[in-house]
Amino acid sequence: MKSKIIYILSTVLFLFTTSGALIAQSQEQIDKFNEERKVYFTEKLELSDAESKAFWPLYEDFHNRKMKLVEDERNTWTYAHKNADNLTDKEILETLEKGYSLKVKQLELEREYYQEKFLEALPTKKVLRLGKVEWDFRRYLIRKLREDGQGRHGQGGGSGKQSKGPAGDPMPPMPY
Repeated sequence: MKSKIIYILSTVLFLFTTSGALIAQSQEQIDKFNEERKVYFTEKLELSDAESKAFWPLYEDFHNRKMKLVEDERNTWTYAHKNADNLTDKEILETLEKGYSLKVKQLELEREYYQEKFLEALPTKKVLRLGKVEWDFRRYLIRKLREDGQGRHGQGGGSGKQSKGPAGDPMPPMPY
């Protein structure tokens, strides 16, 4: 049970990469995550063997490049917030420019893959569905985590109740 929780948590952190450095993951955990993602996407997109063979190398390249940009953006903001009191106005403006430039690069990468490269491997309707499948996969992983009783603030089972902060105030929605 504990290893399953660690696996799911590692998977969610790997997907979102929104706070701090990634937890050290064993190659086995990474391989398990990648296999589960591959099975999920293949099933939901109804990929033929030929489509799968053409799509997965492209998707892995896309995913790796996007995660690198996301990590660079996160590190930029983390550095800025930790050092805000010691940065000059010029340094803050440079950091803002770098952070938003990395976000633009992410969008450019998505445009390149969704409007060009994925279309070389998949029919247009499957490329359109891909974004939804990615979103649904993230939700699937979160749901698995909650079913194991490890949801946000210990709320297992996805009861639909809004999460509460330490003072009982409603928590704001997550940005991703």
